Amino acid sequence: MTKRQKMPDWFEEIAAEFMKPPYFLQAQFDAKSGLNTTAAQAAQDVPPRSFEPRSGNGQRRSTAGGVRQASAGVPTSDEEATSDVRHSGPDLCQARPPGTRPRRSTTASGANDPLVPATVLERYPIDVDRREQLPDILRVVTEDEQRYAVKRTTISLPHVWFIHKMLKYAQKQGFTRCSKLLMTKKKSPGVVYGGNVYYASEWIDGQPANFASAEHVAQTAYALAQFHEATRGFTSEKFVPEDAFDLLEMTKQRNRDLRQLLYRAEAMKDKDEFDQLFVSLKSALQDDAAESLQLLQQNECAAFLSHDKTHPGICHLDVIPGNCLYAPDHNVHLIDFELSTFAPRVLDMAHLLRRSLQVNNWSGDIAYACFLHFDTVKSIPKVEYRLVEALLKFPYRAWRLAHTRYNFFKDPAQIDDLLAYADQEARRQSFLKSFTAQVRSLSVGDD
Repeated sequence: MTKRQKMPDWFEEIAAEFMKPPYFLQAQFDAKSGLNTTAAQAAQDVPPRSFEPRSGNGQRRSTAGGVRQASAGVPTSDEEATSDVRHSGPDLCQARPPGTRPRRSTTASGANDPLVPATVLERYPIDVDRREQLPDILRVVTEDEQRYAVKRTTISLPHVWFIHKMLKYAQKQGFTRCSKLLMTKKKSPGVVYGGNVYYASEWIDGQPANFASAEHVAQTAYALAQFHEATRGFTSEKFVPEDAFDLLEMTKQRNRDLRQLLYRAEAMKDKDEFDQLFVSLKSALQDDAAESLQLLQQNECAAFLSHDKTHPGICHLDVIPGNCLYAPDHNVHLIDFELSTFAPRVLDMAHLLRRSLQVNNWSGDIAYACFLHFDTVKSIPKVEYRLVEALLKFPYRAWRLAHTRYNFFKDPAQIDDLLAYADQEARRQSFLKSFTAQVRSLSVGDD
C-alpha cells in the first residue's frame, strides 16, 4: 500500500482483528442460555464458554435481540441492591443476528410488555404516554414528549451501577457522546423485578454507524478515543468487571483453540463444505496465529501494557454499528456499555478496524481515518501499533466462525462467511504486509 500525502506512516495500520461476526451475537447466547458473560470475556471477543477467560463479545449479550436471566444472588428490588451497585450505560439500537426475526414494533399500553413489565416503568419518576416495543428494547415516550430506552439486561444490578458511575465520571471530564441513565424514584440506575434486571437511558436520535463510510468510521474512532481518555482516573470501590489487559494470554488461548478446531475438522469422516475449506486454510491460519503470538511476546509490548494498566482507561468493547449511533449533528454517540471494562484502547481500535476493513475489502483509506482520529485525541506510539499489528495478524474471523460452529451451532451463513474470509485473504495479507513495513519504519522516537 502506498502512503498518503503528508499522512503518518501509520496509514495502513491495525485493521481487522477484533471484529465480531454479527450473527454469533444472540444465537450463541440463545444456545447457551443461563451462562453469564463477564466484561473481560467480551473484551477478548471469545465466544461464550469454552476455553475462554471471558465470554463472547458483541455477540452473546443481551444486546442483540434477546434477554438473559439476571445472575443468581441479585436482590429482588432496586432498594435492596443499592448497597452494592454501580451504573450501566445506554443500550438503544443493537444489531440483530442474521437468521433471527425482528420483533414487530408495536405501540402498546397494556399491563405487560414482552420485555419490560409495567411494574418496572412505575419505578421511574415519569408519566408514560406511550410505549413502542422494538427488537431489543422498549421505547417509552412520556407525556411531556421525553423519550427513553428501557432494557432488560443480563448483567447484575451492581454492574449497572458500575456503568452508571463510570459514565457520570466520563461526562464530568467532558465526554458527552453518550446518554445518561434514568434514575428510579429510589435513586437507583436499575430495577430488579421478577429475577430480572432493567435499566433506562435517554433516547438518542441517530442511525447505526456505516462502517463502509470513512466519515462514520472517523467519528466512531474519535468517540471511542475520547471515551477511553475521559475514563482514566475512574475508580470503583465495589463492583469492578475483570480487566482486559492480558492480550498475550488471550492469544495463547486462541492459538490452542485454533489448533484443536483444526484437528477436529481434519478428523471428521464426512466433511461438509465448511470443514473442507477450514482444513484447506490450515497452514495459513496457523502461521498467522503463531506470528500474532510472537509479536505480543515482545518485551516492549508487555512493558507498555503493564504501564497502561497503572492508569487505565475504559474500552467500550462492543464496537458494532448498532452501538455507535451517527447523529444528525454528524457526531457518533456510544450506547450499550455492558461489556465495557478497563482495557488498552487497542482493543477498541482493532474492533473498529476489523469491522470497517472487512466491509471495505481492506482499503487503507478507511484505516487511515480510524488512526488519525485516535491519534488526534492521544498520540499513538510505535509500540501501540505493534499491538494492533499483533491483534490484526491473528486470523480472528476464521477462528471465531469455527469456534462457534464446532462448539455451539451450525448455520449456513458460516460457510458463506468463511468463503468471504478466504476470498479477502489476499487483500488482507497485502494490507498487513504494508502495515508491518510501516510500523517497522517508524523511528524509535515514536515510542
